[in-house]
Amino acid sequence: MNEFIRLDAADNVVTVTRSMEAGTAIEAVRTSSMVPRGHKVATAAIARGEAVRKYAQIIGFAASDIAAGDHVHTHNLEFRNVEASYEFSTDLRPVSMVPEASRDSFMGYRRANGSVGTRNYIAVLTSVNCSATAARMIASA
Repeated sequence: MNEFIRLDAADNVVTVTRSMEAGTAIEAVRTSSMVPRGHKVATAAIARGEAVRKYAQIIGFAASDIAAGDHVHTHNLEFRNVEASYEFSTDLRPVSMVPEASRDSFMGYRRANGSVGTRNYIAVLTSVNCSATAARMIASA
């Protein structure tokens, strides 16, 4: 089992999977103090006011300078509103339409009684990892 989890390459913190004593090596840094299991450790220096990123998302801002290897939690993390752009379909590209003559067919099969059918798939997708267990339960139901 990994001792820490980096959820995205853009993250400046990792989550430890076990409690770590001061001086424990994580990537190229060493923990500066004891870090409880499930808490975060900075893997790079984070200046006061700079965004703290986990899942490549801003989870807060440094309330003070955070050195690489420091425990990141409520004592040095603050929350504030984030200016965000909620535009959608910004990567939308024009689609070339199928010619009219080709639109009257589909990938189906003929049943023994002469009727036709299609194979349908239902995908259960999650937007965050914490819903993975629920998705597995839905998929197996």
